[in-house]
Amino acid sequence: MRIDLRWTLLVLWAAASAPGCQRVRDDERREHESACSSCHGDSTRGGSALERAAPPRDLAGGSSVAQPGVGAHQSHLGASATHGPVACAECHVVPKSTDDPGHADDALPAELTFGVVAKQGGRAPSYDAAVGRCTDSYCHRTADAVWTAPRSSDAACGSCHGLPPPAPHPQNAKCHSCHGEVIGQAGFVNAALHVDGKVQLGNFACDACHGSDGDPAPPRDLAGNDGVTALGVGAHRVHLSGGAAGRALACGECHQVPAKYGDPGHVDSDPPAEVVFSGVGLSKQRNPSWQRQARTCNDAWCHSPSAPAASPQWTSDTGRLACTGCHAMPPPAPHVQMKACGRCHADVVGEDHVTITARSKHVDGKVDVAVPEKCNGCHGGATDAPPSDLSGSSSTSSPGVGAHQAHLTSNGRARAVPCAECHVVPKAVTDPGHLDSSGPAELAFGGVALTAGAAPSYANGVCGKSYCHGAAFPGGAPSGGKHTAPKWTVVDGSQAGCDGCHALPPPAPHVQSTACWFCHKNVDSTLKFLFPDTHVDGLVTGLVP
Repeated sequence: MRIDLRWTLLVLWAAASAPGCQRVRDDERREHESACSSCHGDSTRGGSALERAAPPRDLAGGSSVAQPGVGAHQSHLGASATHGPVACAECHVVPKSTDDPGHADDALPAELTFGVVAKQGGRAPSYDAAVGRCTDSYCHRTADAVWTAPRSSDAACGSCHGLPPPAPHPQNAKCHSCHGEVIGQAGFVNAALHVDGKVQLGNFACDACHGSDGDPAPPRDLAGNDGVTALGVGAHRVHLSGGAAGRALACGECHQVPAKYGDPGHVDSDPPAEVVFSGVGLSKQRNPSWQRQARTCNDAWCHSPSAPAASPQWTSDTGRLACTGCHAMPPPAPHVQMKACGRCHADVVGEDHVTITARSKHVDGKVDVAVPEKCNGCHGGATDAPPSDLSGSSSTSSPGVGAHQAHLTSNGRARAVPCAECHVVPKAVTDPGHLDSSGPAELAFGGVALTAGAAPSYANGVCGKSYCHGAAFPGGAPSGGKHTAPKWTVVDGSQAGCDGCHALPPPAPHVQSTACWFCHKNVDSTLKFLFPDTHVDGLVTGLVP
């Protein structure tokens, strides 16, 4: 009898598909899945086979969390309001069958073989069965959690890490500022992302960790401080605002500013933040450095443009610096010893010589200077000679003023004395010997002062041994003058009389006659000079009868 092959295959398929065969397969699957819970766990519970296999019950039939075989199994395997479920394989080797090596082939308790999550961050987790504690696991950090005393989910925050964790973690308790994917202002928004071996960092502003209100500069610093006496706060805001006296500095002039939170050099080392100078601080080939112990910057051009020096203390709470906080007023020589800053720095400072009118040009690494081309741009006024002097004084009691005008203007009794008879007069402001030394101005006597072998000098405000004032007389004869060494700052006329430089008449061998006009035709009988320019000119104009 011939059998049709097609009918044979159809019959076999129908038999395999019969309800009885399917029940066999389902029973086999349930038997395999319930094999684990036949020794530990509860096969009547919901969830996956592994979830049903987890204690309670333990191998001894115990159900109390105080028993090591039960402990915190269910706290770990079930998702909660603060974390997702922890897989069995994160703590144990999960066998495919009951007789697999490492399962039931040695004495209790079950071996712990920590998985990927527990070892995150280079941790070396371990379990001490004697005290029931896990140590150095990523999951619980350094909390040394007690296995047989599991905490409720509502008490979990702060038990594994601080709120916030200690530095170098930013000292900001608003977790949602950086971890918004995991937690919100009111609680966890995705607990499955918590304790999963990864730190979820969202896109957040710089002031989430330091600074506030959109400004990334402290206060607040990483430790939560907001006082200027804290190193992390200090003068940050003062520098970044600039104030009335200077430009606003950029963060990048003192720190490496990252484009993103995780960029190298940002959060990959412990605080404090590295200080890396650039820009203005390095001007004029300076080599600035941050001295943490002294709390100052050394050799930064910003605060010491005149000479290398230490800057003011970073944490000083005395307020903003005066002009003299960075340089003297005026800076020391060879800077011109003149306080009228506006005469040379008119692009930066106002007419009062104090107010900064161009903040962007002050402390910018450049000295904006326009030295006046005319002499009276620095000293003098209507004439080139003081008043005023380099300090701005117009009083004759000031050495820089003194008797300048008395010498440089004719008073009807003597010629006007040229500047060059007492000073080297430069052709240009920047000529050697003019601005390249400290004040007062050097005296270099010449011309009439040297007549008759005189050796004039100036010391302690007194001119001495000059021909001009009768300290030397023709032929070496005495002059008999009362004020042959006049005081430069006495300009009250007391030293200017005819008898100040020589007696009337001068002592012998001069003719002892007071009729000066008889021999000296540049004076009349009233002792009025007819030709003042020929008096005190180094020549004795006389006619002996």
